[in-house]
Amino acid sequence: MNGTLFIVATPIGNLADITFRAVDTLKSVSVIAAEDTRVTQKLLSRYDISTPLVSYREQNAARVVPQLIDTLQAGNDVAVVSDAGTPSISDPGSELVRAAVEAGIRVSPIPGPSAMSAAVSASALDGEGVRFLGFLPRKGKERKERISTIAQDPSCSVLYESPHRLTQTLADLAAECGPRSAVVFRELTKIHEEIRKGTLPELASYFSENVRGEITLIVEGNRATGPGEITDEKLTEMVQKELDVGKSAKDIAASLSTALGIRKKKIYDLTVSLIQK
Repeated sequence: MNGTLFIVATPIGNLADITFRAVDTLKSVSVIAAEDTRVTQKLLSRYDISTPLVSYREQNAARVVPQLIDTLQAGNDVAVVSDAGTPSISDPGSELVRAAVEAGIRVSPIPGPSAMSAAVSASALDGEGVRFLGFLPRKGKERKERISTIAQDPSCSVLYESPHRLTQTLADLAAECGPRSAVVFRELTKIHEEIRKGTLPELASYFSENVRGEITLIVEGNRATGPGEITDEKLTEMVQKELDVGKSAKDIAASLSTALGIRKKKIYDLTVSLIQK
């Protein structure tokens, strides 16, 4: 009989935020697959957990995932944790979960801390729902396209960002979105926690230097682009802007349809007509 793979959420900063169930699970499994064993060991020491650790990260996944599947198929339970928050959300875990599901192994989530949910709960921003984007591409066409989609999206966009790239990301978003409201969450749940709300240009200026810590950023949704509020003239303008950065008709239709709630075929036909002009 196979063991169970537990996806265990761990604190995003304050070690007291772990759940009783997470502690019990980490004590009971045969092995814990950790993104960084040194980080996880601090948590285990705090709660007197002596379960063996194995390193599991993006760089060694090809080798470690099959080993963990073998452990599970031998009837042993395995827990996977990231350095902070919930695994598989912009952290290692998804590849192991996929392999476990394909092997017919039971996967059980142990919910708990998440920087995304913590930030959304305290953001007080308007939007038609929430869209989680994780880390933006660092450069190039893909980054421009992603930021363009954020600018048009009526949903609040949730991003993770490294401190040394935050200033540039805020500036890039400000250039595309204008004075849109946003919130920067720095060091959530930690001693130096900071929650700063303002327009994107204001935040770019405020965080212009010496930024440290873990960053979560939420950008308010585009109030002018809710379903049913887009004029043909405005839609044409948006499509042309996407064409100008080299996107294909298929990609434009897919991204704008998702962001605006407009039928994909309508956007595709409009895009083709503009290309043929």
